[in-house]
Amino acid sequence: MKYGHFDNEKREYVIDRVDLPTSWTNYLGVKDMCAVLNHTAGGYIFYKSPEYHRITRFRANAVPMDRPGHYVYIRDDEDGDYWSVSWQPVGKPLDQAKYTCRHGMSYTVYECDYSGIKASQKMCIPIEDPVELWDVKIKNDSGRTRSLSVYSYLEFSFHQIEMDNKNFQMSMYAAASSCEDGIIEHDLFYEEFGFQWFTASFRPDGFECLRDEFIGSYRTETNPIGVEKGVLGGGFEKGNNHCGALQKKLTLAPGEEVRLVFMLGEGNRKAAYPYREKYSSFANVDAAYEELKNYWENKFDKLQIQTPNEGMNTLINTWTLYQAEINVMFSRFASFIEVGGRTGLGYRDTAQDAMTVPHSNPAKCRQRIIELLRGQVSEGYGLHLFQPEWFDPDTEVKPFKSPTVVPTPSKDQMIHGLEDTCSDDALWLVSSIVEYVKETGEFELLKQVVPYADKGEGTVYDHMKRILDFSARQVGADGVCKGLRADWNDCLNLGGGESAMVSFLHYWAIQSFLEMASYLGEKEDVEKYRSMAENVKKVCDRELWDGEWYIRGITKNGRKIGTQKDKEGRVHLESNAWAVLSGAAPKEKGTKAMDAVYENLFTPYGIMLNGPSYTVPDDDIGFVTRVYPGLKENGSVFSHPNPWAWAAECMLGRGSRAMEFYNALCPYYQNDMIEVRQAEPYSYCQFIMGRDHTAYGRARHPFMTGSGGWAYFAATRYMLGIRPLMDGLEIDPCIPGDWDGFSAHRVFRGASFDITVENPDHVEKGVKEIWLNKEKVDKIPVCEAGSENTVKIVMG
Repeated sequence: MKYGHFDNEKREYVIDRVDLPTSWTNYLGVKDMCAVLNHTAGGYIFYKSPEYHRITRFRANAVPMDRPGHYVYIRDDEDGDYWSVSWQPVGKPLDQAKYTCRHGMSYTVYECDYSGIKASQKMCIPIEDPVELWDVKIKNDSGRTRSLSVYSYLEFSFHQIEMDNKNFQMSMYAAASSCEDGIIEHDLFYEEFGFQWFTASFRPDGFECLRDEFIGSYRTETNPIGVEKGVLGGGFEKGNNHCGALQKKLTLAPGEEVRLVFMLGEGNRKAAYPYREKYSSFANVDAAYEELKNYWENKFDKLQIQTPNEGMNTLINTWTLYQAEINVMFSRFASFIEVGGRTGLGYRDTAQDAMTVPHSNPAKCRQRIIELLRGQVSEGYGLHLFQPEWFDPDTEVKPFKSPTVVPTPSKDQMIHGLEDTCSDDALWLVSSIVEYVKETGEFELLKQVVPYADKGEGTVYDHMKRILDFSARQVGADGVCKGLRADWNDCLNLGGGESAMVSFLHYWAIQSFLEMASYLGEKEDVEKYRSMAENVKKVCDRELWDGEWYIRGITKNGRKIGTQKDKEGRVHLESNAWAVLSGAAPKEKGTKAMDAVYENLFTPYGIMLNGPSYTVPDDDIGFVTRVYPGLKENGSVFSHPNPWAWAAECMLGRGSRAMEFYNALCPYYQNDMIEVRQAEPYSYCQFIMGRDHTAYGRARHPFMTGSGGWAYFAATRYMLGIRPLMDGLEIDPCIPGDWDGFSAHRVFRGASFDITVENPDHVEKGVKEIWLNKEKVDKIPVCEAGSENTVKIVMG
């Protein structure tokens, strides 16, 4: 069943049927202000921090679902009928009203056709201005003059998630509202900078600042008394719950259209005036859209592809890069699932995010890398979850210690010990730094001195060595890397035992480092880390191979997990994919391992994380055995590691198998099965319920997952094979044998490359000829910035 379609020309997903089985969300904003809104205008907005600087309130996982939001109501003042421009919250029957939602690049449009009135509400946040625009257009198509009233509605937050949900004895009596000169000001007296404002491009005919007066007793946003009566009471006071409701009365002749712009911003009433003046000019509103469009087109232009796979084209050219960018911009904690209940940077998540988009967002990737380096202790491990401002020398000092100020712990509380260290966290950062340098050519980054979180400082290059040395020291009795608190799979911690995945990840990180050290001529380091890599490889081959596949690890009590003898959790995706992807597995064993993944874990919806699912609790293995079978880490199609398998298959030269894996997980190809998938078909979700669950195929937790970045990275770097080197650009595809080839446009270090890949012999991997600007070459070097180049690759 289809609920919508991709409009590739506009880079939009159009929701034609709005009664979706679950929320389909979008992200507005690209800098300090961000809004997370769904297909019916439910959601919330925050400034910098979704936990400590929430602007509008949101009741997650509640009934009615996804409320409140950023709503616009229209009332017919002749008969009292009213509706909302977005389908919810009023929810007119869909056989009486036509609703559409269009999610685009950092904007969303709600459209409604009801009672002879066509209306739209376009939401966006300009690139440079911390203000959310609600651009409303209303047209009278009824053939007669209409008298209408338009109302805005949002509920202000108490700024902090916990305060929105408890401790009302303080917050309820230290928040205030007022409306002067058409500007509603929300004042949080307990915060030194606790102000928001809401206004519009018109002088309002009425307002209401008090939520309970607008909604009314025993009512919801579906039937607010203020709209039903058609008159707003003009309430405001110190204390209570507050809202932003402005009313405008309209008389529209047949065919007449009117445009209104509501504005929600950060700061006090005085701060609102310049924004109101600026965006009361519709030309400036339109310019904001154009700037956003150019912002994203500039990113997309860095890599565009045309392949025989339409789903891959649509996602790689637009949606998967968009998802990866949103993750590196806003980390993981702003969604309808992670609703800001914690913030900061997850070490492993951010390190991987920064690895995937240095071509389209080098500045943000560099910022994240430096923040992560500051969050690394001198011993070599990373702080699993931390606030970047803890270690930022430029963080401003708060004027006074408010009860709601972002808490800054003491140094002892910031720096956790080994008992709370995740063994994989910092290893991801090594390859992220190498990928960034290869993409940008900024080798001087390696010499930059960055403090450690606890004591001392070192160059970026030194930081990388400490990470590798830490993992080399932290090995168990068998020589395999310790799992410590957990590795990538937080729920499978083996009591801290030994992790096969971390040893393979360690090998991969060493190989990335060696590529850089060799290029820089650091002979002593090359010798040292080459020897380290050889030792890791020997240990992995000796301890982790089980005859048909690689085990997942060894518990602290010495039991091997993920063996042929196991009845549950026999085969695990992470260890087998990383054995091959890292390059540690010999070709024959790697092929066997990935065949075992295919035979035991592959489903029509992607590859399960492990199988069969655990059904018997076993604390020697970990919490994963207490997760219901087919959910999350226990036998679901966990999306994040699926691209590792695509890349592993490319390492083996099996392009058809890699594409089979890609297509199974690809949300584009689940667009016509939403009654099963439920979640949005333009975003990778964290997991899809596995075959051991009754809801097999249902997807959950969209957008904020490493699946987006890794899907982009694996598809472009391994499947299409377009990847940067220290001294040039490599194109080494691994594609289905039935492809004749593909084309791509890639910008690398300021130079443009129009790439054509030909596959006359219909092989899956192997490059026979490289042509640069019609001359046959051995490799593609770094070309002059601003130059336009043609590349032809002949496979064979």
